Amino acid sequence: MKIKSVIFDWDGTLARTLDVWLDGYQRSLEVRNFTFQPKEIVAEFFHDHHKVPDKHPHLGFPEIAEETRKYVLQALQKVELYEGATKTLSKLNDENVPTSLVSSSSRRLLNSGMEVHNLSKHFKVTVAGDDGYGHKPDTRPFEEALDRMGAEAETTLVIGDSHVDVQAGKALGCQTCLFVPKLNSLFHNFEFLRSMEADHEIDHLPDLLECI
Repeated sequence: MKIKSVIFDWDGTLARTLDVWLDGYQRSLEVRNFTFQPKEIVAEFFHDHHKVPDKHPHLGFPEIAEETRKYVLQALQKVELYEGATKTLSKLNDENVPTSLVSSSSRRLLNSGMEVHNLSKHFKVTVAGDDGYGHKPDTRPFEEALDRMGAEAETTLVIGDSHVDVQAGKALGCQTCLFVPKLNSLFHNFEFLRSMEADHEIDHLPDLLECI
């Protein structure tokens, strides 16, 4: 079925913020003389924040998390996009394919990052993690985006770098696209991601246009 609209993820899909989050955690941990390897930081601190204090009660994780968020907010002023991100969004706009953004990042972080690259103009709708619709793989933020766009799930493509994007998209009946650039190999198990059986897989954003 022809794709008439696209919902993008932000972190790890359009913006190279995963590296920024990793750097932030490393700095906060090192200041406290805690040593964690990059893969350990990703595994232990990138997801399920509510579980971290119980797993690592000696770290003082709430303070580390807050310091990291502040670091990321400042670092967003220099954040890079993945190659071809702006070109891809512009091409979709030129072809009258409405695009939306659904992210688990806070509204403040999301707006700050998009402002640097003047990306807001490309999106008909943006739904942030603290807008009150839950977090992926909860389908509610995607449902909100579809509703505001006036789009149908079956003609919408969800693209993201994480299994939660694919899970939510499939649950709603959307088509799905997995973004697996080599730059993300530290942050994801690609074999596991592929087990989610997304409809499409790309490692270069302009290739998305071939899925439309």
